[in-house]
Amino acid sequence: MNNPILVLPRVLLPLLAAGLLGGCGAVAGARALVGMDPRPVKPDWTTLAIAAADDANTNSALAVDVVLVKDKAVLDSLAAMSAAKYFAARTELQRTFPEAFTVLAVEITPGQVIQLDERRFARERVWAALAYANYANPGEHRERLLLTSRGYVLQLNAQGFVASDIKPGAAR
Repeated sequence: MNNPILVLPRVLLPLLAAGLLGGCGAVAGARALVGMDPRPVKPDWTTLAIAAADDANTNSALAVDVVLVKDKAVLDSLAAMSAAKYFAARTELQRTFPEAFTVLAVEITPGQVIQLDERRFARERVWAALAYANYANPGEHRERLLLTSRGYVLQLNAQGFVASDIKPGAAR
């Protein structure tokens, strides 16, 4: 019969080691070796709406792109771009990296509300989603959209926009 006092350290030591290693890259490396590395996922969104205020973009039409990023190598570059830089480089980026991201492009006028069809994003497996609004005035005009949210409303205002995620139980 095993002595409970001697068995306890043999059980607790691996648990303690796992807890200490959890903060370093050793666990992530081991997870990758056995195929448990994070993978691209489908957005959990059930809705994605874009609403332009009456005075949005100084009363001018506005291009809005929701970019679904499928390549981690491209993500850092896109996430660092302002909307002006993104829109200036969009065609070249799509030509250079045709499989790296999907663009849901919309042109919206002040006072308009557009509901994107869920079929446009529901099947995509992505690492991240970014929204860019091509405002006439300078600024970042970029938001990261969490894939785990129920959905988003992009509210385009006079000088910038806000991405509001839809909370469970919220009225639509």
